Amino acid sequence: MRRAGKMSREVETGEFVEVEGVRLHYVARGEGRPVVLLHGNTGFAHDFSAVLSSLDPLEFRAFAFDRPGHGFSERPALDGAMPSQARLIRGALEALNVRRPLVVGHSWGGALALSYALQFDGDVAALVLLAPAVYREEEMYAAQRLLVELSLRSDVLIRASEAFIRAEIRRNLALAFSPDEVPRDYLRAAESLWTRPSQVRAFMQDEYYYNPEVGLLARRYPEVRAPTLIVTGDADALVNPERHAYPLHSAVEHSELTVLPAAGHMLPHTRPEAVVSALRNAASLAGPVQE
Repeated sequence: MRRAGKMSREVETGEFVEVEGVRLHYVARGEGRPVVLLHGNTGFAHDFSAVLSSLDPLEFRAFAFDRPGHGFSERPALDGAMPSQARLIRGALEALNVRRPLVVGHSWGGALALSYALQFDGDVAALVLLAPAVYREEEMYAAQRLLVELSLRSDVLIRASEAFIRAEIRRNLALAFSPDEVPRDYLRAAESLWTRPSQVRAFMQDEYYYNPEVGLLARRYPEVRAPTLIVTGDADALVNPERHAYPLHSAVEHSELTVLPAAGHMLPHTRPEAVVSALRNAASLAGPVQE
């Protein structure tokens, strides 16, 4: 593992671990029970900064990853699909000697957490799904997704579209944080990192494949065996809980659902205490840590 350099004033940098030739960036805290934190699309490990600060370091050993292609993590040249991302995260955890963690997924990361649990059932102590995006949605970003198919010229197109991309970042973050305000430091960090061609491509690829991947994955949600906690906000303007969290709760019959009043989509930032409470509940359901 190698420590990351300081790449942004607003974003804390941690360490790198290499898996299958891909360098993944993560921020680690604590010495207790292992927890893996997976952000949405777009996003970065910084999404969990408030959660990391709120955790008791003796209670949890938390790893917040930049998903492949996001933040400071590299992305495989040929395969960034959800099952492959789950495999890379598992490989990183094996390299870090992390076994049977609590797996936390926010938004798009909720589907990734479910993919992880269905692929590596015995390696998951429990799932905590925050404002999860886990079912098919209306097609979005139809024009922008052409960047994925025009890979040879995509850097040029992305740079030419930077003003549009920045406007989209602001618009989507306003929806994501609503009814709360977007923190200025978060917006500055997002505009700095998310406008890079490599991250724009990763975001668009994840959006491009989201519907077909969750369409297949959703058929298997009833097979999830790990204790599962779903936390959503009743004012989520980005991922409607009636289309995602509520039907997921029905599909995973043993799951527990918590609906936070007057809370939007960015729960790790705006309601970190509720995330910590869910983690403690998940740890209790998972039972003792297995050596």
